[in-house]
Amino acid sequence: MDRGWYFRLAIVVGSTVLGLLALWPSVDRWLPAPDIVKEYFDNQINPGLDIKGGLRLMYEVEVDEYIRDRRDRIAEQVQRQCGVLIGVVSEEDADDIDKETMSKIQERCKVERVDKDGGAVRAIRLTFSNQADADKLSKTWVRDYFRDLRVASGVGDLVVDLHMREEQLGNMRETAVRQSERTITNRIDNLGVLEPTVIARPNDGDIIIEVPGAQESSFERIKAIISRTAQLQFKIVDDEAADLGALLSNPPPGIYLNADSQPYLEAFGKDARELLRDHIATIPVPDDHEIALGRQEPDPDRGGEGWRTYYMYRVADVTGEDLDDAAVGFDPQSGSPEVDFTMNTRGASRMADLTGASIGKRMAIVLDDRVESAPVIQGQIGARGRITLGAYLDRNTLLQEAKDLVVVLQAGALPAPLRPANEQLIGPTLGQDSVTKGARAALIGVLLVLIFMAFYYQVAGLVADTMVVLNLLLLLGVMSGIGATLTLPGVAAIALTVGMAVDANVLITERIREELRLGKSPRSAVEQGFARAYSSVFDSQLTTAIAGVVLWQFGTGPIKGFATMLLIGIATSLFTGTFCSKVLFDWIVRGLRVQRLRVG
Repeated sequence: MDRGWYFRLAIVVGSTVLGLLALWPSVDRWLPAPDIVKEYFDNQINPGLDIKGGLRLMYEVEVDEYIRDRRDRIAEQVQRQCGVLIGVVSEEDADDIDKETMSKIQERCKVERVDKDGGAVRAIRLTFSNQADADKLSKTWVRDYFRDLRVASGVGDLVVDLHMREEQLGNMRETAVRQSERTITNRIDNLGVLEPTVIARPNDGDIIIEVPGAQESSFERIKAIISRTAQLQFKIVDDEAADLGALLSNPPPGIYLNADSQPYLEAFGKDARELLRDHIATIPVPDDHEIALGRQEPDPDRGGEGWRTYYMYRVADVTGEDLDDAAVGFDPQSGSPEVDFTMNTRGASRMADLTGASIGKRMAIVLDDRVESAPVIQGQIGARGRITLGAYLDRNTLLQEAKDLVVVLQAGALPAPLRPANEQLIGPTLGQDSVTKGARAALIGVLLVLIFMAFYYQVAGLVADTMVVLNLLLLLGVMSGIGATLTLPGVAAIALTVGMAVDANVLITERIREELRLGKSPRSAVEQGFARAYSSVFDSQLTTAIAGVVLWQFGTGPIKGFATMLLIGIATSLFTGTFCSKVLFDWIVRGLRVQRLRVG
């Protein structure tokens, strides 16, 4: 045997050992794995919801929050268009109004967000300072510029109320639920091959999520990632507000006023955030501003964990909708984990405009109503930036938080918060009897194929059987290594893989048969058989792989899981059918020097 054969044999043996080690933790129940194996191979195959059960969650989409957010955005547009209506600015300048001009507009036409009937009606109220300006507003103007709104009352008066149209409210409710469904599916898919089932019920405003086969210890992380809104906003902090000190004065016990050049409130202790939030709700903040909370350095003398306030403009000039990509990074100075992000073309332009006009001011990076950081703008910022995460947390917690944040940012923000409605761990949906019969049927099918190959193709059949077993071992080893979930679609993909592995060996064996019938020696027949069958084997696997890629790209849940198993099976089938089987045939015809190769 030449050196090349020994090298190929080492690859086959190494792959087999690696596959066995990767699979071992998955069969630990029947064959306990040593600690050293579990240390390096800590993943295992997870039985799916239809085999073993899993996590079932039901969430209610807080559609009213989505409608309120949409109403607030429209109110900002109404305020700008009112400036055009009363002649303060031109139509071309409506999207670029400075603070001074906006104050002039608000003096003559003030736009307020109003919740009526306990919040059931989201309204926009226009208050004019003189009748001449009020007479310029008409139902036609509202219909032309704001199709989501209708005039509820007050046309021709100084106070006019605009309501959301009923048909638009219905569309918004369905949009909120459908977008939530898509976002949740993307988030779970980004966590791995979990094959989730996400069912949206727009009429009820509910979303049902079934996550099969996950470890119970990972359920809390899954729930946290699913329910995180991940609304990313960039807002300018208004440290120059003249009335800020008066607004924050006289805080209740437990809250402290830091009255330096930039006044803010702070609190410490495990209830600090809730204490500040309750107090902020009582502060009469102007309609175009808001107060948000962010972490600050803990103070052991005053209770430990620290939170503080930020006084900022309500409107977000740049949001997570402008995000193109996000990844975990590390601060070059401290080495602390952070999230690096890249804006798309529109976001980069808006970020450049925002920062270029606000040099010397602070820009708050707000995630889910929490200020993650508020750096001073030193110069114009373009497409790239970073989010620093609570520098006061330990490194492992920061790293996990950064990874989770990347998942939700890449998948997109939820259009509205989710409220947990029901949570349960459920058993196999097929029933234990069905699972047992299905496993028995699959095992019998594989055994029949192996027996047929051995009897029909004799020695070549035994080689094919060995490759089928090795193919299954490597496929299951890869599944275990990536922590894949095994469900019925995955079982179907494995069964298809067995068929493809047998098909590859049949093609090769038939080519060897033809060469032997031409009177060639076993060694020459094996060489020519593999050489001439390789293109056919590769072509058949390639066409199947193209279908698998399409299913993986456009499918979700079980379909994507099937495609993943199929693509892995194609790779292992090619490896075992053309590489490993050639090593075994070479050993038979070269090492054993057989004079007659039995191929049926």
